[in-house]
Amino acid sequence: MEMKHHNCKYIGIFSVLFLICTSALAKHNSDHPLSPEDWNEVKEKVELLEVAGLMPTLLPVILTNRDALQLTDEQVSAFRAWRKKNYTNMVNIMNEIIEKMVEFRVQSLSPSISADQLLAFQSDIQELQIQLLKIKLSCRELIMTTFTDEQWDNFAFIISDNPKLASLMTQMTVKDSKEMQ
Repeated sequence: MEMKHHNCKYIGIFSVLFLICTSALAKHNSDHPLSPEDWNEVKEKVELLEVAGLMPTLLPVILTNRDALQLTDEQVSAFRAWRKKNYTNMVNIMNEIIEKMVEFRVQSLSPSISADQLLAFQSDIQELQIQLLKIKLSCRELIMTTFTDEQWDNFAFIISDNPKLASLMTQMTVKDSKEMQ
């Protein structure tokens, strides 16, 4: 009975995440570009899926702070084009990772699953994480080749005010100062 309740909990969590992503995809796949309000809604849903990847999702932070970063129209267009090209695939992979992680946790409690099967299952999850990382790295590359030095400085300031990313900046600053010693 307890195992059945445990499975229902994971199915419920996955169902909620699936519904969130489905509505985000519907908004993104429309023929017109996302309005700032639509993008804020999509951004919030992508942030819910953030646990599926190792690298933070930076584009929502950049586009939300485009005025403070003084992005040019060309930069905004390039970021929007990247998002239009990659967003659906990224969210699909994130959903698949979450689904497999939930399934892995459930299956790991089953006595009929061998350690080898669980290792293979984990390898599948890691392969999906690599696919997701490659997409995020393409965004990182776009950011790195598009930003000016001043925009990088402003971005560091914006990240330091972002609760989810500020701790990463603190760790990076500590690591950088140790390497300089």
